[in-house]
Amino acid sequence: MLGTFGAFWLGPMAHLVENPGKLCAFVFSATGAFAVGYLACTRRAAAEGMPAPDSPRMRTVHRLVILGAIHYGALGVAYLREYGATGPGSILASLQEPATAYANKFQIYDVQQTTGGANPAVQVLTLLAVFSTALVPLLVLYWRELSVAARTAGITGIALYSVFFLYIGTLKGLGDFAIMAAAGLLLASGRRRAGHATGSRLTRKRILTIVLFGLFCWYLINTQADRTDLFGTTDKARPNATVEQVLGPHLATGVTAMVLYPTHGYLGLAYNLDTPFEWSRGLGSTVAISSYAAQYLNVDPGEHPSYLERTEARTGWPADLYWATVYPWLASDLSFPGTVGLMALVGWVFARTWREATVQKRVLPGVIFTQLCILIAYIPANNALGTRPALIGLATLFACYLGTGVVRWHRRLQQAYAPVRPALPRPLIRGGDAHR
Repeated sequence: MLGTFGAFWLGPMAHLVENPGKLCAFVFSATGAFAVGYLACTRRAAAEGMPAPDSPRMRTVHRLVILGAIHYGALGVAYLREYGATGPGSILASLQEPATAYANKFQIYDVQQTTGGANPAVQVLTLLAVFSTALVPLLVLYWRELSVAARTAGITGIALYSVFFLYIGTLKGLGDFAIMAAAGLLLASGRRRAGHATGSRLTRKRILTIVLFGLFCWYLINTQADRTDLFGTTDKARPNATVEQVLGPHLATGVTAMVLYPTHGYLGLAYNLDTPFEWSRGLGSTVAISSYAAQYLNVDPGEHPSYLERTEARTGWPADLYWATVYPWLASDLSFPGTVGLMALVGWVFARTWREATVQKRVLPGVIFTQLCILIAYIPANNALGTRPALIGLATLFACYLGTGVVRWHRRLQQAYAPVRPALPRPLIRGGDAHR
């Protein structure tokens, strides 16, 4: 969590920060609160002792993988049709020009905002977004236990959804897949340390993850270089002379832009920290809530602007174009001190779901842990779990988690206070009575 913050201070935007003390104090406080929450949960868990692991229900795992594959596949096809894909030829053309495809998608955004049109298929699939949260981590954790049909369906669903993001030249979906795969690998490693997995399987998973991560970085470097050329932002990603001499101008620009990509949000955070707090009435922390309020309740989000919007009006830092980390999003409704407190809660839940997923081998906490990994990975960028599908999926997961928690607590209560039946005296058998 502090790695990108340290990289920011080594980058070309660090000298633009006018309040370095305030920026460092807040980032260290938020990260420290996360660590305190994490340690508090682990110490409490250690005092409670090691629970017995659950036996995973593979039939349930198979169903979740199949449903997740269907959801991803259907959503990928629906998005491709909505964004103008007419066939393999148009998709291939966009793959060859990712920067142009990235620019073209904003035209679709403008049309959607102007007409207010909604795709019924996308709306239904958004409400069922919880099914997509389990696919990738379960594929990583239970690859060998899954049937060939389930594996094939899972890979096909991921591929169709990835094609859509490649078609619009956007990295968000691919990045989410990479994070969820890494989280699944982390859970597998945790289970191995708890005695539930073999090292040989994890070695192959690590190699595959490294290869996929390398491909993602290669794609990121090339797309970032193309974007700087298309949008004329080469001056903001000017590479080091040595790097440019070794890699060439194009790749060197892409590498520099890739370094700036996950770090420039801290400059936006610095601007937001100097903006006075005004409560956004619950509309500023997530895009999902503000958009639903505007669509169905006729609420104008502009009446209660978020931190990012007010900072844009004050400083000119564009709220929709550049990042400002996740913290101003949360602070729009919680304030920055409240955001520090929320990070402590996130750390506590992060540790609890990790323990339940690795030691107890529970499926649901592992899926929630994966979603929290996405939240943490996007801390330097924005509220990644604030979109409609992500928020609905996370809310559904926590509802199921709380429901199963109540059921488990009720069962423990019944076992603890179950009446103890006294043992009946054993009748004595004598002589001929034994044959009656």
